[in-house]
Amino acid sequence: MKNQICERLGIEFPLFAFSHCRDVVVEVSRAGGFGVLGAAGMTAEELETELTWIDDHVSGNSYGVDLIIPQKIAGKNEQPSAEQVLALVPEGHKNFSNGILEAYGIETGDITDEVRAGSLTISNNIRLSGAKKQLQVAFSHPIKLVANALGVPPKIML
Repeated sequence: MKNQICERLGIEFPLFAFSHCRDVVVEVSRAGGFGVLGAAGMTAEELETELTWIDDHVSGNSYGVDLIIPQKIAGKNEQPSAEQVLALVPEGHKNFSNGILEAYGIETGDITDEVRAGSLTISNNIRLSGAKKQLQVAFSHPIKLVANALGVPPKIML
């Protein structure tokens, strides 16, 4: 298929597949589409590992990375502790999510704030310090696109 987007990205047809699974990204890109790795929840180190693996398996085909880097966010330049972030989540929300899990037979007894704190990577990544680390990693690989789902990109992306 000949069109501007295919020519610009070096793909055969305009099929974009956003996935958190590196295997899907590779297979879509190898098939002539454009795989995009959803990396908002990854640390910079995890992103490096995933992109290196993709580079080794994508056979030179084009792919991209999807990050979440908002232009505006309360406390954008701050680095709150896990305790501070978790204190912002109402108990009602925690109870609601636990209720969903329990409704499907998933034990929630082990889900403590300490466990939740281990999954706050995205909270760090949407702040400037975390975003800069992710962008440095992404731009060290032959990506053709950075998707940013939250509006106009901040100046660090330009």
